[in-house]
Amino acid sequence: MLPFPNAHRWVMVFLFFTFAAFLPRYFAVLSTAPWLHHLHGITATAWIVLVATQSWTAHRRKWNAHVWSGIASMALVPLFTLGGLLVTQRTVQSEGLFRELFGQALSVADIALSFAFLALYTMALRHRRTPDLHARYMVATLIVVSGPAISRFFANYVPGFLVRSAETLPRFGAAIDASFIIAAAFCLFLIFKDRMKRKPIAPFVGALAGNVALIVSYYTVGRSDWYAGVANWIADLPMWQVAVFALSTSTAAVAWGWRNPIKGSTARNTADTRLEVAT
Repeated sequence: MLPFPNAHRWVMVFLFFTFAAFLPRYFAVLSTAPWLHHLHGITATAWIVLVATQSWTAHRRKWNAHVWSGIASMALVPLFTLGGLLVTQRTVQSEGLFRELFGQALSVADIALSFAFLALYTMALRHRRTPDLHARYMVATLIVVSGPAISRFFANYVPGFLVRSAETLPRFGAAIDASFIIAAAFCLFLIFKDRMKRKPIAPFVGALAGNVALIVSYYTVGRSDWYAGVANWIADLPMWQVAVFALSTSTAAVAWGWRNPIKGSTARNTADTRLEVAT
């Protein structure tokens, strides 16, 4: 039996949650948003839809569609990484109170997020012959990128966290804290649940490690004096250099994951074997 038969439903719930989180400051102002935000928004949305599609096609035994969505994921990951790192650069280039309070610290957390996402996706590729691991690594990619949606949902809708003006902007720090706590707690819940069911826990341990890396980088490196110089250096880089770095590193990770699969169980049934060529 394939893991997570209802994962696509929960992923689509997360998609609507993300839409609500970014509605006031992105979707409601699409015509005035920078093209970098469009690239990031489109690729992030596409990734959520793709993970849902992977789950739905696998459990409906629609193997051709599953294969093609897996191939699409290898093309989408570099674009998703590109959008994320370009938005990170824009964050440290900006001026104002948000940059002063959160921009520098969030930039290093966003960089850690990009690498955690790549690491988990690469492991999903390597374990594509073992559905129990592969499916969990794909879900884990969503966990490590969930922070921005959670923090913005809190800042837009949750009493006590609402940010409505420059005077209330410091509350966004509490929203960021909430996103870290919720993501980490969800990882611990999934680890405990899989441990009890004697299922592999490595994917969600990896997601937890990625979340811890975000927290540590945000509260230590991101607030250090030496990183302030690094952030300014990133801000001054030509955009094409950031783009080349993002595309080259992510493409290399995808290629390495695809070319170095980890042998799956010899007890796989015929349906599971069809998953070998897909992510």
